[in-house]
Amino acid sequence: MTWLLSDPAAAGLVLERHFCRGCTPPGPVTDVACVRCGDGPLLAGDLAVGDGSATAVVQNWLAGSGWRLSGPVCPDCVGELRR
Repeated sequence: MTWLLSDPAAAGLVLERHFCRGCTPPGPVTDVACVRCGDGPLLAGDLAVGDGSATAVVQNWLAGSGWRLSGPVCPDCVGELRR
């Protein structure tokens, strides 16, 4: 499972991390789910709050990772839509 966290060293950047069940970050958690398959990253901490700046940071990460933001649709499903 991919987790997205705010980068404490660089405002406006996202860290992509993977955790075992025992090491998940504390605080609020939410997810971004593809409307076709249901997969997507978990958002932790400040990104889970969903204020305007956090939303923009997450959308930048999604777009840079190949997501279609309208939907949203993950990169795997975007490829399927193109076929």
